[in-house]
Amino acid sequence: MPTDGDKSASGTALFAQALSALKRRGSNVLVVGEGRDCSQLDACRRLLGDATAGPRHRILVSTAEGVDIDRRLPAEEPRSGSITLVDRTIKTRSAAAGETTNSTSSIGSVSTKLVEDEELGSLGEATAEAIAGIEAEGPLAPAELRVCVDSLTPLLEEYDDRDVSEFLGALGEEIRRVNAMGHVHLPVEYGSEPVETLAPAFDAVVELRVSGEESEQRWHLQDEEITTDWLAL
Repeated sequence: MPTDGDKSASGTALFAQALSALKRRGSNVLVVGEGRDCSQLDACRRLLGDATAGPRHRILVSTAEGVDIDRRLPAEEPRSGSITLVDRTIKTRSAAAGETTNSTSSIGSVSTKLVEDEELGSLGEATAEAIAGIEAEGPLAPAELRVCVDSLTPLLEEYDDRDVSEFLGALGEEIRRVNAMGHVHLPVEYGSEPVETLAPAFDAVVELRVSGEESEQRWHLQDEEITTDWLAL
């Protein structure tokens, strides 16, 4: 008879296999949970990956003011790959909407693409163009491109759930098309109505919590119907 330890080991192996498959074929995950802001940032850094094993391209999609790129990426990593910011929040336009500008942060050069307006369709088009621009530079290895959307909260305040769900569905298709890994932040409880409504648009939901002084994560993989134990973040 299998022991609890055997079952735990089997579950861990199944999760590792499923996670590896998501990296190979491309995926988009929803990151949820209330608590310390640093939990969302820690999860973001992990999901954006590091560039120690090879070049890493990152696209950060900003839906609200105050996205701090420097806090989301390791400061001491090889300067390989690229960083692109898709920004719909800049109110004072120093460049024409749709143009790409360049700036420098502590983690390297950042290309900023201003969204035409604050419509969901324009945000989706700008993100797709950013993905296509990176793809045009050469073949992408699985998970070489990482995409972050922070956060869904302003979009849910401005648009109904159906429109947001359609936006996420199209975004997920574009991310999977190039075998990239995307994640979208929504700082609400896992069992809340927005999560229940939007979860089907994702390959997995990553639930965050703070236990004592530690940040923890629990993965819910949709197709595989796998829910992990709470794991250190």
